[in-house]
Amino acid sequence: MAIISETSEDGSIGGDPSKKPEELHKNPTEEDEEDEEENQNKNPNEEDVQEEEVENRAPVLYALIGFPLNNFPSWYILNLERGLSEVGSLPPMNPGSAVVTIGYNMYVMGGWIGLNHPVSTVFVIDCRLHTCGYLPRMKRPRYRAAAGVVDGKIYVIGGREKGYDEDWIEVFDVEKRTWSSVPDPSDCNSSLPGGGFVTSVVMQDRIYILDAVRGLVYEPRQGIWQSWESGTTLMELWRNKSCCVIDDMLYSFDPWCVLKHPIVVFDPDEMVWSPVKGVDHGLPNLHYFECKMGNLGGKLMVFGALYKDTWCIEITLEKREGGEIWGKVDSQKRVLSSVNAPHIDFCCSVTF
Repeated sequence: MAIISETSEDGSIGGDPSKKPEELHKNPTEEDEEDEEENQNKNPNEEDVQEEEVENRAPVLYALIGFPLNNFPSWYILNLERGLSEVGSLPPMNPGSAVVTIGYNMYVMGGWIGLNHPVSTVFVIDCRLHTCGYLPRMKRPRYRAAAGVVDGKIYVIGGREKGYDEDWIEVFDVEKRTWSSVPDPSDCNSSLPGGGFVTSVVMQDRIYILDAVRGLVYEPRQGIWQSWESGTTLMELWRNKSCCVIDDMLYSFDPWCVLKHPIVVFDPDEMVWSPVKGVDHGLPNLHYFECKMGNLGGKLMVFGALYKDTWCIEITLEKREGGEIWGKVDSQKRVLSSVNAPHIDFCCSVTF
């Protein structure tokens, strides 16, 4: 499954953590292009693996957290006992990048550098060794594109104005390491300037996309679209990036408690929102509109900020007779303290 949160052809992002951010995003020289081509010919999944055998482990959750006055947010890895630890070896991520995970790999695509300068750069992070390498660029630069993994292939949608070309949707074959355009004669489009989206998730091998005024559902196998306008069932409680998918069901926050509970879940089979019961009281006073959700081995993980601290809430989910979803808070703790107030850009899990 894929989780996303949130490009000129000459934009680039580097894999060298010793470089300054401005060096990472400068236009590549001829030597840089040769290095990138050499990196693309390597299999990043195999690089340096011989240095250390990594034992199979449970899923691991990563968070991208930013702070005021910092140019780029930093990557952190969660240990429920010790809290969040910064992963300094990973490069910064362009704002508005699309991110998906397959196994222990995290794929980062597009985003922008500077002011309104989208890029087509793609790189993969090997979360076993915390190394990264270039992949072939997308055909088009993209900012805030929707993305998802279906049948082991990465689909990227929008993030640019939809024109008469066939590159509004691209698909990356992970095995062949090639990008292909996907023809899309539909009139589905983004309502945002620049063609970006709010967020996207994958349920039942379909990519659900949250636009500013509607919801879109894309079925890649047949190229079929559905549109959910404002006021329809899906759009009633799916309003922002504070969401994630667990067991093909969409979990989200409802700070206004329309269903009398702060966490709600959408069942794509029944086409209905239901409350997650059992987690009504005792939660920390976080800004839940700005929180991020993640799936950690079937548990619902919530990251949020409270003053200068980052909190994590761990919730076990249970489907009871009659289809009701109940949650049990296993832990709620401060996992990071900082000098400035943090902002959680997104979180996602990888499996080993």
